[in-house]
Amino acid sequence: MMTLLHGQIQHNLVAGQLPLDPIGKKVWKPWKDDPPGSPCLLYQNRLGAGVDPVRLVSFPCSGNTWFRYLVESATGIFTGSVYNDKHLYEGGYIGELEDPENGKTLLQKTHAFTYTIEQYLSDFKKRYSNNELFHPAILLIRNPARAIISFYKFTVSESHTEQIDEKHFHSKKFHSLFNIWLAHWESLVLDRLLGSRAPVYVVYYEELVASPQHTLRQVFTFLGSPVDEGRMRCLENHLEGKFKRGSSKHIDPYTPEEKNYINVATNKVNLTLQMLGYPPLPTYPDVM
Repeated sequence: MMTLLHGQIQHNLVAGQLPLDPIGKKVWKPWKDDPPGSPCLLYQNRLGAGVDPVRLVSFPCSGNTWFRYLVESATGIFTGSVYNDKHLYEGGYIGELEDPENGKTLLQKTHAFTYTIEQYLSDFKKRYSNNELFHPAILLIRNPARAIISFYKFTVSESHTEQIDEKHFHSKKFHSLFNIWLAHWESLVLDRLLGSRAPVYVVYYEELVASPQHTLRQVFTFLGSPVDEGRMRCLENHLEGKFKRGSSKHIDPYTPEEKNYINVATNKVNLTLQMLGYPPLPTYPDVM
């Protein structure tokens, strides 16, 4: 099992590069607003061709949209999704509306089956049959305390970037959703680790934020994708992307009991990760 989980993707390269859609009508320039003369103006992102599917698995608002921006900008190939978010498409994520199985996107975002079907949280068999565990995956994990806060901001604002008033976190709605969402976070990670029938590469959001270039290079090794040093230099000066939610003041809406639940869930996930040969979770100071 560990040999399977820690495998790598073997893409068929063309002249040492991932194959591109020969028609090439769908194009996006990630750094089109740079000043004249910038070498970054020359780069454009396109659809791939015959690229094996790899799922980008995460709990909602764990940094998956920003991660997709980094991967697309560094490789020049669009990523996709199983959700068809037209807002993201209009913002430059041109692979968003592609069929996730058509081989034209490098990664395909999913939040897995438990995110949409609450009653299946206690039914592993149904989750197993619906979570596409036969696909290789990048599992993006974020501190659940922070991810749940970000997801609630998205739920209230219906925006990938807007902040909300702190009063929303003192509502019954937030605390009722907390229990469901924490269970989603835990089951999503454990299902992928324990049920996958293909390689799984784990990325910790906090490490991605601290060291994006280093993390991306490790991801590209897993994906079998060559590194374009010119793109990486441009990315170094354009790390934010369009849909990365800005920082806000510190919010701690959790009760002592809820913090205990978070600690139990993260300890369970951390133990499983290490038993399967993955690095431990980052330190989450006092839950937050």
